[in-house]
Amino acid sequence: PKIPFIAHEEWRETVNYLCDSRRPLTALRSLYPCVDFSPCIHDHDPLWEKYQQIHGCHETHTKLRESNDPQGLLERAHKAWKVVLERPERRLALVGHSAFFMHMFTPLFE
Repeated sequence: PKIPFIAHEEWRETVNYLCDSRRPLTALRSLYPCVDFSPCIHDHDPLWEKYQQIHGCHETHTKLRESNDPQGLLERAHKAWKVVLERPERRLALVGHSAFFMHMFTPLFE
């Protein structure tokens, strides 16, 4: 059986620094044709834009953005788990970034 590779905004790196912003979907689709990007709605990066509106340009705000927004991270983590719960597969592998996983799981162990 074919194994689906599906990209979701919810499972991405925390958005703190410019390197955490994502490329436009048009570029990602051409670079990774085997990945299904259909759950990603916007060609631009809406999460980066959200925090840029709050904190300003990456050149003037060089500190943490999303990591200093526990409520925003909690909401995104809930959306991420909802994506998993709605999948029809009984077994799956999640691929994400360590910073997002750290924020997602650390409160469970504190």
